Amino acid sequence: MSSLVINDQGIELRYTDSGAPPSTSSTPYITLFMVHGMGFIGPIFKKIQALAHSSNLRVVAINRRGYTGSTPLTQAEATAPLAGSDEDKATYIANRGLEIASFIDAFIQKHNIPPIAVDRKGGGVGLLGWSAGNVSTLSAVAYVDRLPPAAQKRLASYMRALILQEPPSLCLGMPLPPGTWSPQIDPSIPEKCHEPFFTQWITSYFDHGDLSTRDTNVLSYIVPSVSRRPTIYAMSPEDRQEFVEEVPEGPAMFCTMAQALAMYRRACFDRDVRARLPELKVWSLTGDVTPSFSIASFWTIQDEDKERGGGFVNYKMIPGVNHFMHWDDPEKAIQAYLEALA
Repeated sequence: MSSLVINDQGIELRYTDSGAPPSTSSTPYITLFMVHGMGFIGPIFKKIQALAHSSNLRVVAINRRGYTGSTPLTQAEATAPLAGSDEDKATYIANRGLEIASFIDAFIQKHNIPPIAVDRKGGGVGLLGWSAGNVSTLSAVAYVDRLPPAAQKRLASYMRALILQEPPSLCLGMPLPPGTWSPQIDPSIPEKCHEPFFTQWITSYFDHGDLSTRDTNVLSYIVPSVSRRPTIYAMSPEDRQEFVEEVPEGPAMFCTMAQALAMYRRACFDRDVRARLPELKVWSLTGDVTPSFSIASFWTIQDEDKERGGGFVNYKMIPGVNHFMHWDDPEKAIQAYLEALA
């Protein structure tokens, strides 16, 4: 893994890079920056990176601050979302996005990344947030106007897609839907068992009811499917050692819901913000056998988009995939990403 210093404060983010594809096409490659969720770091995307060159992609997986190799959060930063003022919490949310946006800008300059082609068939960059990583990626778009003018201008000619892959409701500042369950919020489960239980549950498959009804009552909240084993059992001990990292981010998300809501709506629905990134399309992706929270938030984004007249966000529900489609079904994942990047 490599690291990149992103600002004059010496903050650096660790990353892995598939590298530029071989120059066998006249179409410039697209660079996709991927940001991990809670408990799983950048190498969780290594199967996507292995397929990148055949799709004319360069895939860069970033470790957020607080995770291995990237600059740790200071004590003040770590406590801000839990005990800070509303302003402190808003600053915390904004700074996590500015770190990602600054990384992208620095990477573009360091590696001479091709900008979006005139015909839009290649070039430019996409930004994907997976699960809890959506807080940082949504924030990167929401607060792009806080970057230096030169960086804003560069990103305006490079940013072609923001991909929201299964954000939990909390990442959008929305209350948990009725019936939502997780081992981490069940008081009957001993605290020492929360993380291992959560890892098995979050990687499971779920047999939901008729999703065409868009009724949360059809969602299976607790009991996983018995027809396919959880993804964690398709990972070797070496894999788990490489990318499973227990960092409890839940309390910070619960305490910053108001700020996350403002951030999400600003990134997705604020016309002035979107005008700063004129080439940007926003996509929301979910599987149909994934944990209930992903489908509920997918529907929430659709409803909020419709309330504003529609057209702000594009949507795709992918059959047969769970919360870890980039691991269990990387070919399906690549196809969904390419559609969003088009």
